[in-house]
Amino acid sequence: MPKLCKFTSPADGKPVYVNPEQVAVVYQFKGAPADTIIAFGKDFLLGVKESVDEVVEALERASAGKAE
Repeated sequence: MPKLCKFTSPADGKPVYVNPEQVAVVYQFKGAPADTIIAFGKDFLLGVKESVDEVVEALERASAGKAE
């Protein structure tokens, strides 16, 4: 089973878990406040409280851990 990354929902502060193998892109939507978005393919988007840098670092760490 792949290692899941834990992030925080901006709506209610509850944890959300992401499989790094399924992530297509991570970007920041410049709203007020700015939101970090994790996209899975073209049909599913997930907003998280963490910054883009924090999300990318966590996803890379999880992917590197699987490659070892």
